[in-house]
Amino acid sequence: MKTRLKFLKYTASTALVVMFAFIAGCGETTDPNPIYIDNPNVSFKDSIEVYEDSAAGVTRTGLNLKDLVNTIDTDGLRDCSLQDLNNSGKDFFLQNGELLNSLLPPGFEIRFFQVYTDTNAITFDTLSKVQGYTSFVPNDFTQNGTEFGGYFNAPLSSKPVYCFWLKGRKDAVPSSKNIYGIIQPREATDRDPFNVYGYRMSFRVRINTNGENDFRKQILSAN
Repeated sequence: MKTRLKFLKYTASTALVVMFAFIAGCGETTDPNPIYIDNPNVSFKDSIEVYEDSAAGVTRTGLNLKDLVNTIDTDGLRDCSLQDLNNSGKDFFLQNGELLNSLLPPGFEIRFFQVYTDTNAITFDTLSKVQGYTSFVPNDFTQNGTEFGGYFNAPLSSKPVYCFWLKGRKDAVPSSKNIYGIIQPREATDRDPFNVYGYRMSFRVRINTNGENDFRKQILSAN
């Protein structure tokens, strides 16, 4: 009788092991060697420099964030421009490309909101999406420039992160996808403090050209 009970217990235990193994086999498996590819919807630049400096009357204060390049101050393709408060040579910020100067050709409208008041480069580089947002809507972007979050001076006292929307690009081509991005100052120098000209700074930038809250540089390959 004891032998039979032992056999039945063994048989039941074996059945349970087989059942659990079958269930586990039906679940998702983790690829031990995942393959990642560059995200086709995300472009980035680790450093774009802008400056207020007199050089043959041309100053590269503008940012064309669609193409991730700096521009001269009269370029109509700029999305925003480096501007100082009251032309004082201090308290710099990024201003809407439309609003730089009534004497200059207008650029494109840009809208901002702040993601972090201060963080490091690692946090920015690993930011895959803006937390708290499944997707973006126009009302999320409440500001014309970055001055609402404080001003930039040399050396930088903080390194905030802003999320932006290239509204003017969408308005110019309504059938196009929205372009969203994240931007953070990297460094700032000033060879002539508190005087006009001499201030330089750079930014790290990432954009999504497919209208998504997704800023991953690489994604898992479907193959």
